[in-house]
Amino acid sequence: MVVPLQPCGSSLTARKLKVIFIIKVHRVIFLGAVLLALPGEARADLRSFTQTYEYTTVPQGRSAVELWHTQGRVSWDKDSPQTIEHIVEIETGITDHWDIALYNVFAQNSGGGAVMPEPYHYDETKLETRYRFADRGLWPVDTLVYLELAKSFGQSIYAIEGKVIGARDFGDLTVAANAILEIHLGKDATETEPEFGWAAGATYQLHPKVRAGAETWGAVEEEELSLSIGPAISVAPASNFWVTVTAGFGLTDAADAFSARAIIGIEL
Repeated sequence: MVVPLQPCGSSLTARKLKVIFIIKVHRVIFLGAVLLALPGEARADLRSFTQTYEYTTVPQGRSAVELWHTQGRVSWDKDSPQTIEHIVEIETGITDHWDIALYNVFAQNSGGGAVMPEPYHYDETKLETRYRFADRGLWPVDTLVYLELAKSFGQSIYAIEGKVIGARDFGDLTVAANAILEIHLGKDATETEPEFGWAAGATYQLHPKVRAGAETWGAVEEEELSLSIGPAISVAPASNFWVTVTAGFGLTDAADAFSARAIIGIEL
C-alpha cells in the first residue's frame, strides 16, 4: 500500500502566506476603488503640497483641523541627528477671502555628533492669518498674503514671518510660488538677522480626488543656502478629508539630507 506524501509544514505555511498576501492586495485595490468612487468632489482648499502654500483659504463660517507630521535627518550618516515635529492646527474662515489659524507645535531631536538630544516636548505656539485679494482666476496671477507670529515655549524668542503667495491654474496643472521673510526677536534669540526663503511647486490633477507633482523649498541664512526638492502627492477620498505627503531631498549641505512631511486635513 502506497501512502501519499504529505506536504511539509514549511510548504503549507508558504501557501497560506501567499493566499493571505493575495487577499490583502485585493482588499487594498478594492478600498482604493471605493475611495475614488465616493461622491462629492474635493474642496478647493485642500493642499497639493506640504511646503508650498497655495491660493486657498477656509470658507467663511467653516473650520478645519490639520495634523502635521514631519521627520528629517541631517545626513545619511548612521549617527546623524534625526528630528520629528508634530503640529495640531485649527483654522477658521472669517470671510471667504480671509482666515485665521492657531498652531500647537511639538518636537523631538534624537541628537548625534555635536547635537544634544531633546525629548519630545511642546516647542512653540503660532498664530497665522491669510488673505486672498480676489476670487481664483480673476487676476493674471492669483495673489495671497500670509502673516505668522510665533512664540517659543519657555524662552524669550519671538518670530514674525511673512509670505507673498502667487499661483495660477493652467487647466489641470496648478503652479504656486512663495516668497518668504522671517525675523526672530527676543532676548534669547541667537539669530536676529532676516532670513529669506522660498517655496514653489507644480501639481497635476490626475483625478478629481488625486493630485501629483513636485515642489522645492529653501532659505538663505548667514550666507548659507538651504535647498531641497521632492515629489508631492495629495489624495482626497472625501469632500471634507484629504491627505498630502511630500518627500524632500537636500541639494546643499545646509539642508537636511532627507525629510518627509504628511498633512491630514479634516473640515468640520
